[in-house]
Amino acid sequence: MDQTVDLSAGLPGRTGVIGGIESLVLDGRRLYFGFDFTSDQVLSPLIDDADAMARYAARHLRQRTGAHDESYWAELVRASVDGSELVWRDEQRTFTTGAPETGDAGAARGHLLYLRDAATAGDGPPPGRTVANWDLLFAPYARQRPDGNSP
Repeated sequence: MDQTVDLSAGLPGRTGVIGGIESLVLDGRRLYFGFDFTSDQVLSPLIDDADAMARYAARHLRQRTGAHDESYWAELVRASVDGSELVWRDEQRTFTTGAPETGDAGAARGHLLYLRDAATAGDGPPPGRTVANWDLLFAPYARQRPDGNSP
């Protein structure tokens, strides 16, 4: 994972926001992230360590009941492994960087496009500037247009 992301700082404009924890798998590696289900926005970098995700959430995210400690968020991080509020099937949140080479993102294709939009900062459609280190997920797919064809 891109270690240059400062986890002590929240994402500009996306701190103190009510959200939950989601996870995905990229090339066999579990990555966690904060997500605002109301505004469809990513609230954190992709974080590959469950404890670091819980710390980040305790500092920068809220639930409807307010701020919570790391142990509270650690339970939500663990729950994100077994289920998602964004997709129904686990294969929809499993990605490989080799998929663009074969032209097949499989069941994850629609979710990938959704996440790409949710992790984009600024005006205009993706592929705009993504927040934090989300390019880890999207860079391999950048050579494809939304219709799945290469530019």
